[in-house]
Amino acid sequence: MFAQAIARSAQVYGSAIAVQSRGRSWTYAEFTERVARTAGGLAGAGVQPGDRVAVLAANSPEHLLAMYAILWMGAVLLPINTRLSVEEMQVIAAEAEAVALFSDAANRASAERLLSARGMTSIALEDGAVGTLSLQALALAPAIDTATCAASDLAAIYYTGGTTGGPKGVMTASGAFLDQGLVLKQELAIEPGTVFLHAPPLFHLAGTGIAHGCTVGGATQVFLPEFAPHSFLDDVAQIKATHLSLVPTMIADLVERPGFQAAMAAVKRIVYGTSPITEDLLRRVMDKAPGVEFTQIYGQTECAGSCLFLPPERHVLSGPNAGKLASAGRASAISEVRIHAPDDRVLPVGEAGEIVLRATAVMLGYWKKPEVTAEAMRGGWLHTGDVGIMDADGFVRIVDRLKDMIVTGGENVFCAEVENVIADHPAVGYCAVVGLPDPRWGERVHAVIGLRAGHTLTLEQVVAHCRPHIAGYKCPKSLEITTEPLPLSSVGKVRKDVLRARAKAAEGTCR
Repeated sequence: MFAQAIARSAQVYGSAIAVQSRGRSWTYAEFTERVARTAGGLAGAGVQPGDRVAVLAANSPEHLLAMYAILWMGAVLLPINTRLSVEEMQVIAAEAEAVALFSDAANRASAERLLSARGMTSIALEDGAVGTLSLQALALAPAIDTATCAASDLAAIYYTGGTTGGPKGVMTASGAFLDQGLVLKQELAIEPGTVFLHAPPLFHLAGTGIAHGCTVGGATQVFLPEFAPHSFLDDVAQIKATHLSLVPTMIADLVERPGFQAAMAAVKRIVYGTSPITEDLLRRVMDKAPGVEFTQIYGQTECAGSCLFLPPERHVLSGPNAGKLASAGRASAISEVRIHAPDDRVLPVGEAGEIVLRATAVMLGYWKKPEVTAEAMRGGWLHTGDVGIMDADGFVRIVDRLKDMIVTGGENVFCAEVENVIADHPAVGYCAVVGLPDPRWGERVHAVIGLRAGHTLTLEQVVAHCRPHIAGYKCPKSLEITTEPLPLSSVGKVRKDVLRARAKAAEGTCR
């Protein structure tokens, strides 16, 4: 279904620039022709509709092209987070039964190890990447028509962490991509002439969703391999970006840099997520770039990226529209949002409970996990695991998380997964992991460890132990060594609220 939207954009915006990066650019007509030919090349290489095809790459036009070729032919996109350990990548590729892998030069080492562990057709996105085939060679094949897909057909599997340490594959439907693309086009004012500079990675739905909105809306998309604060403002100014996608920590870093005001001359909209913007940060941006508008997005992988929006008119410090900055926004055009009690009763305005939603973009379920799916979707509502309060105007403020999860630098980290790895260290007798406030990352991973008799342990040693098994962003950034038993509740669960309070009280002594 979404493939038809790509084809439609080629007809409507044919001569407009679709993608560009480092001096290269393709029009919509050129880009879509390459997509159709690459899809034909995949079919010629033996990939069948419904097969899972993985992509392991940094942001680039080639990455987007590979994604769209997979969707065009009716195969299933399997994005792989480049920051995962190879061990984690292997689990994902094996569980999803991936038959092919696109990869770039920056991820060559990981791709080689992944391919050695699982037999897949390997496709190089660029020179220097590993592959028995190349994107360039695939694009020489005859173009094929878009696959005929229903709205409910599986289009992609996005893996997210699990509270028990194992990954969960979120099954996203083709119709969800189209619906979210249309919603994001509207909410972010994407139109022909928009120049959207991406910071979130395409392996996240935060990046993919906006990319789909740009494609539907006829915008020009600009990709940088990674966010580099020292050069980002130069890139913004050079390409005359009208829209930026960032997180509040990035905005806070950029606003104090020389050249911020000049770089924002053409910028109309900054889109952000992961946490609300503070009044202080908004005031500083408004002072230096008063013409910039803001939109906050709240969502989850399970709802294909977005379900709440805080629009520009609510990013104000005074007047009748003020007072909503602490919220994450209100329901999108395709979402119905409620606040539920633990017994799934609907709670009245002003009471805290779990945020639940129904939407056309909600997942089909978790790949090969029917029991987990049934629990998450009980009663026909997606249970987000986030605790929120809805006000009389429908704005939802996030106050806590039911799930034992840390959001650090925009990445989700599940405590149980980190605890399982730390517990394998021979010096560790017991451990617990919590999230602590951090001025740069929003939250940081903090480990509390009780040592075995006769052992010592440093933060550096803990990190060195963790890195071969989990992504770097999941490794602890601070450490507390304790001789006291972990505080337990009356039912024997670790009181992580006590651990967090204790660590905050001792701030500066546990790093």
